[in-house]
Amino acid sequence: MTYIFDRETALIALEDGQYTIEASDVYRNPTGMAFGGWVAAVAAQAVEMHPERRGPLVSQQIMFMTGVGPGEVRLSVTLLRAGASTQFWRVELSQNGALTNVADIVTSTRRPTDIDYQIAIPDAKSPEESISLPSVNPMAPAWVSRYDQRIAKGMPFAVNKSPEAMVWIKEADGRPVDRVSLFSILDTPMPRTFFVTEQFRPGSSVAMATYIYASEEDLALAGNDFMLLRVTGATVRNSATDGRAEIWSKSGILLATSSQIGFFR
Repeated sequence: MTYIFDRETALIALEDGQYTIEASDVYRNPTGMAFGGWVAAVAAQAVEMHPERRGPLVSQQIMFMTGVGPGEVRLSVTLLRAGASTQFWRVELSQNGALTNVADIVTSTRRPTDIDYQIAIPDAKSPEESISLPSVNPMAPAWVSRYDQRIAKGMPFAVNKSPEAMVWIKEADGRPVDRVSLFSILDTPMPRTFFVTEQFRPGSSVAMATYIYASEEDLALAGNDFMLLRVTGATVRNSATDGRAEIWSKSGILLATSSQIGFFR
């Protein structure tokens, strides 16, 4: 079976370190520009496919300098430095010869240790008790339907006590989670502006950092089941807002975290 996410992030390899892809019609925002999670995912996929990559993807810091519109996207991958177990990469995305995004990515082979600490998964309603997202926001972008999302805490387009929200999420077509898809999933949360006002306040992400802690065994165990995504925000003021996300497998393993800054009107 070919999953939608795999089809829409399938890069074509060109000459050394160069890749191309048509911007996805599926993962597109109402503005006509690509969903930022898709952009982050294809940048990660370019490193994943590189023949010199040795370890798994563990982090990405990406800048959204301008929107990615319909048409061809070119990706250029550079290995900046390589150590015994860690490699540092840069991916540049461009359209029509102009730079749209730059992503700095780390791959590394990590080993288990005798220290095993993580923050606990928060208490939340079960997915079955939570509210299906389409029933809350039927005007959401089409790509939202690619994910099965159940709201356990925090109602968008309402004045909540805080911008915190918790959502159970998984791929709608049953695709198991992996490192590349985590970069996309961690950009699915709505802007924190949606949780402190009833008004629609348009905005856009400027930069996002994602860190993956899961082992291959952790990801295999998470599989295609729901994961709990908790998002908080420290500030929504002066036309800027942040978002801080944590994602756990249903069994309680912290898979990854992310943070981003965005501007709103």
